[in-house]
Amino acid sequence: MTKKIHIQHVVLSLRPGGLENGVVNVINGLDRDRFRSSVTCLQEAGPFAARIRSPEVEIHTLGLRRGNDIRLPLRLASLFRRTNTDVVHTRNAEAFFYGFLGAKLARGPSLIHSEHGRVLPDSCRRMTAQRWLLAFTDGAFSVSDRLRHDLVHHLRVPERRFEVIYNGVDMGRIASADRPSARQALGVGDEEIVIGSVGRLVPVKNYALLMRAFSRIAGSVRLVLIGEGPERASLEALAASTGIAARTHLLGHREDVARLLVGLDIFVLPSLSEGMSNTALEAMAAGVPTIASDVGGNGEIIQDGVSGLLFESENEQELTERLVCLIGNPEHRARLGRAAQERVMHEFSMGAMIRKYEDLYARVACGERGGRAAKGKS
Repeated sequence: MTKKIHIQHVVLSLRPGGLENGVVNVINGLDRDRFRSSVTCLQEAGPFAARIRSPEVEIHTLGLRRGNDIRLPLRLASLFRRTNTDVVHTRNAEAFFYGFLGAKLARGPSLIHSEHGRVLPDSCRRMTAQRWLLAFTDGAFSVSDRLRHDLVHHLRVPERRFEVIYNGVDMGRIASADRPSARQALGVGDEEIVIGSVGRLVPVKNYALLMRAFSRIAGSVRLVLIGEGPERASLEALAASTGIAARTHLLGHREDVARLLVGLDIFVLPSLSEGMSNTALEAMAAGVPTIASDVGGNGEIIQDGVSGLLFESENEQELTERLVCLIGNPEHRARLGRAAQERVMHEFSMGAMIRKYEDLYARVACGERGGRAAKGKS
């Protein structure tokens, strides 16, 4: 019997978030006859750990707190050796720094790093360190071409260093949802227009901009934000000060996001920075017309005016105009929703994403340098 390739996924946690959702999707989708997975959470596990289907997936938590932990790489190395890890896959910068050192000290596992959303430029010290570490990494990828371009530019690494693997959507989860039950769960009437978004309530998601734009819209329109985070109190205060508190609903963290999305009339992603948004892809898969800031991978998901609408980041007036356009035109909403659904089905399927992960894992485990990095070091 052929030995399974053991992938150790290194993340900060499995708290609710797009990156964490992607980790769970990959673990659940990998061919179990060829791969086995474990997760190392540098901080803590979190609610998304319960969404991993296989009981064979081990989850290790290391309790990392604020500040640098000089002993953590040694603990990681010991863990990688003890669990016979073949491939360490780190996601985003902090996990990369610790995971890289742990993998090298373990002297066995291959190393893959991926970037899922990054505000660049970063500090010179961090970018210099990452540029050096990438030269000794077996594979690296980003989740959008624009993010790849930004990484190449700011880290000053060759283009071959990063390949691109787009996020994928589980169409089965979306197809099982129905609009009447979603509207009932959201507590909205048939005649009301519901604008919604899903994500952590953190500054980079820029929900304050969405609230300000929404405050300029009158009529039977509601705003729903699904997610939790440190900005909740300030967003509630903003809703009160702009007079939209009665029409705005902060639902907190929900495990039934896929079921609720189909109840929205318009989905908005106002982020200041974005890699490849899982929630935008899921909204599009649900046939919900989507408006997004033109940052990160959003322009690769949405063809402006065809499968959704883009607006200039931080441009409140432009976002307001896009909202008014869709609120007053149900036929346009329906056209954009159909086109969005078709685009996700053909370009961003879960199956296509999983095949690319499996190919990269297999190549790196066999000793090949992954993707464009295969041609040499920087």
